[in-house]
Amino acid sequence: MKNERGLTLIEVLATLTISTVLLGVVLLLLSSTSLQSKTSGEKYNVDAEIRKTMDTIAKEISDSNQAYAATNDFRYVTYASGSRQVKSLYYDAAAKTLKMYVFKSANIQDNVTLATPGIYEYQRDLSSHVTGVQYLPIVGTSPLSGNLSGGSAFRIVLTFTFQRSKLFGGFEDYQVKRETGFKLLQY
Repeated sequence: MKNERGLTLIEVLATLTISTVLLGVVLLLLSSTSLQSKTSGEKYNVDAEIRKTMDTIAKEISDSNQAYAATNDFRYVTYASGSRQVKSLYYDAAAKTLKMYVFKSANIQDNVTLATPGIYEYQRDLSSHVTGVQYLPIVGTSPLSGNLSGGSAFRIVLTFTFQRSKLFGGFEDYQVKRETGFKLLQY
């Protein structure tokens, strides 16, 4: 009889175990790389939305000389279009949206709401991920309210809430806070 030697059961099991471990490591690396790529794309989109929102607010308010701060409504006088116009930066806490409107009222301090017909016009969506808005003085944490005149300095703090992918599926919420400061012009 010739010396025919086959694989023993132990050798087959050892080979299967090593192969399974190596395959698991390769799949974990692929999953991790895929998640990293996906989260990089998500982060880019988040950063772009935040930057666009903050830039729009800065551009709109930068030439203002008068403003009125309320809890969810910041009205300001702007001359960006070449003529006097009153606009509103309106935060809807229930919908988690920040919108900009042209405020069509004779008085910037009018006690009106979005439901008042003909006052808030030409809606412009800024972000659907805002979960907090604060109008604060440059120094301090007491929210501003009421009239702000030329020369007044303040800051706007926005809290954004986004979802990001988790390693083994699903999503988790995370918050990003951004703020920008302003000084109303004196004409």
